[in-house]
Amino acid sequence: MRTTDISKYKEKDQSRKAHGLPSPVKTVLSCVLKVLLAVFLVCFIAGIILCFNVMLYLVELSSHPSGIDLDARSLNQSSFVYVENPETGEFEEYQVLYGSEDREWVEFDKMPPHLFDAIIAIEDRRFYEHNGVDWLRTGSAVINLATSGDDSYGGSTITQQLIKNLTQDDEASINRKVREIVKALKVEQEYTKDEILEAYLNVVNFGGSCQGVQAASKRYFNKDISDCSIAECAAIVGITQNPSAWDPFIYPDNNKYRREIIIDEMHSQGKITDEEYEAALKESENMDFADADEGNVDINSGDVQNWYQDELVYDLAADLAERYDISESAAIDKLYTEGYKIYSAMDPKAQEIIEEEALNIDKDSDPGLQIGMSMVGLDGRVIATAGSSEKKEANLIHNRATMSFLQPGSSIKPVVAYPYAIERNLIHYSSYISDQPLDSWIYSDGSKGPYNWYDYHHKNGLMTVDAIEWSSNCCAARCIDLIGGPEVAYDHATTFLGLNHLNEDDRGAIASLSLGGMNGGVSVREMANAYTYVANGGMHYDTYTYYYVTDRRGNVILDNRDRVGIQAYSKETATIMNRLLYANLNAETHHTSAFYASVYGWEICGKTGTTNDEYDSWFCGVSPYAALAVWTGFDDPASVWNTDNATITFSKVMGRYLEDKEYKDYDLSEGVIEAEYCTITGKLAEKTCKTKATGYYTEDNMPSKCKSHAGFIEDETKPTNPGQENDEPSTAPTVGIEIDIPTAPVEPTTTDPQETVAEN
Repeated sequence: MRTTDISKYKEKDQSRKAHGLPSPVKTVLSCVLKVLLAVFLVCFIAGIILCFNVMLYLVELSSHPSGIDLDARSLNQSSFVYVENPETGEFEEYQVLYGSEDREWVEFDKMPPHLFDAIIAIEDRRFYEHNGVDWLRTGSAVINLATSGDDSYGGSTITQQLIKNLTQDDEASINRKVREIVKALKVEQEYTKDEILEAYLNVVNFGGSCQGVQAASKRYFNKDISDCSIAECAAIVGITQNPSAWDPFIYPDNNKYRREIIIDEMHSQGKITDEEYEAALKESENMDFADADEGNVDINSGDVQNWYQDELVYDLAADLAERYDISESAAIDKLYTEGYKIYSAMDPKAQEIIEEEALNIDKDSDPGLQIGMSMVGLDGRVIATAGSSEKKEANLIHNRATMSFLQPGSSIKPVVAYPYAIERNLIHYSSYISDQPLDSWIYSDGSKGPYNWYDYHHKNGLMTVDAIEWSSNCCAARCIDLIGGPEVAYDHATTFLGLNHLNEDDRGAIASLSLGGMNGGVSVREMANAYTYVANGGMHYDTYTYYYVTDRRGNVILDNRDRVGIQAYSKETATIMNRLLYANLNAETHHTSAFYASVYGWEICGKTGTTNDEYDSWFCGVSPYAALAVWTGFDDPASVWNTDNATITFSKVMGRYLEDKEYKDYDLSEGVIEAEYCTITGKLAEKTCKTKATGYYTEDNMPSKCKSHAGFIEDETKPTNPGQENDEPSTAPTVGIEIDIPTAPVEPTTTDPQETVAEN
């Protein structure tokens, strides 16, 4: 048997120990430890380098401005329309205009303290302690984002949320988080905590188009945020985390759950007392929310504003475009985003009346009949307007009171023909004016014109008062001829009476301002304003739909309060025309339907107007408070069967408008002499005159006394020339003109204006 001597191995082991040599196991462990240490050192050094580089990156980023502007002017803001309360004289909010965002900026000191407590308690309890970043929550959020790609952990502070809302940077990445952190740190250096909180509460979404707490408080509670209770503030604050889920109109139970969590947090963090806590929970249990808002108008939604608001928007757009040298479409955009305060001239009650009556016109014999109405104050203020006989179903649509340029027929006659001739002392109240065709008015077939609507001519003419009541075309044309022709009439109408849509073809056309057969046409609003001189002493003011406008900083940028009018006619001429048009409605015999426009207990002055084939039917008139013009017709030219609609509607609208007005007389000129005239000769009446009437004259344009009627022969006694006595030759100028010149149609009719017969 073989034996092994192990003593030599022991000796070797003892020799290794004696010399301090490690065992093989220890050698392996030592190597592993060295490798781990090396890896650790490499990672540590790499981490230091990485952190150093990150710090350098952050320092580099933080050396630049944040680029975040918390100025309210940098954000879209809703504009507000205010109307005057006639009982208090104070302006009250009437309408909110906004585009895609409904925002009204409210300053920090106008917000209730419990609103701040609510938002801080639920969103960022250490808001006043950190420097823009809550590092503990941010670290957790970054780890969550890195491991799951989910950016909804909620680590963002109020400052970070504000930045995300302002930049709209929604990228789910660590890079975005780093950018957000850097900007948050920088914003906190540039702004105070209160400024950041103010901006946040004005910027974030609170459901639907509500941007900011003020829009939210008005939408949900119909009150300013300053008046909201603890529970109401909690209800509003609770929405912002997830507006689609916490909207109290859509999910009331969800909102109740959320707001009570907030109330609990406010209590547990010591922001409200036990009593306030109990009261808030009690209010939350049966919280009352407002109905859907009626006054707010979103240009991009289905909210429909009234006709006046459309007109206001277009007027503002035109004025803003002129002020800022921009297009009108760009100006309209500014109206819905710039936070203007607009002080409207609308009378809400009158607007309600005019829109109701527009819907109630008689269409039994005229299906599809349309209407345009405009009521204008004696200083040019547009009081009310209606643009259709149908219910308004959209915003900024065609308004027949302002956008249709029409032929006014005989309603134009009191605007230039008669008053200008009176102003020049060419005629007076009871002058005889020839009712015969003019030598200067030649139709293409060689016949003279114009034709009268009653198909004949008074052999001896008509007195001015009767010419208006009869609505004589020949007498009106004769007056245009007398004053110097259509050029003179055109210049006066465009310069002093605001008929701004006449064109150059109207300058040479006698039919334009004698019969209303125009090329350019007039709007209903223009006609209402053109009649105001009859009631305001001969003045003309440009129309306006707003008093003034301020920007979001309170600066007045548009102002109509100190407008200056122009004297279109003397006060004496205006007074005489006032009496002539009053007589038109109150004549013993009625040759037109003007008397239908009467309003019981009030002196109404006015004139009808009808164009060829009854395509257009008008009544324009005044009361001591306002002028009103009414047009009826079809969008596609057709005859109106019931031409009394305009006069009847005038009476209804004006009558309802005057119901609560204190009675007053017209401000007539003391320089006008009231005197009796002979109804046969038109001269100052004597005892021998069989029939008499009251006329109105100026001292330098009085008729002579009537001679004895013994053996009176009518044809030899009545003067045949306007403003002339029997033994005085006529000095009236004549203008030769070819009448049958084809012209472009005037919306909505296609009547050739040169062949127009103003029918009444």
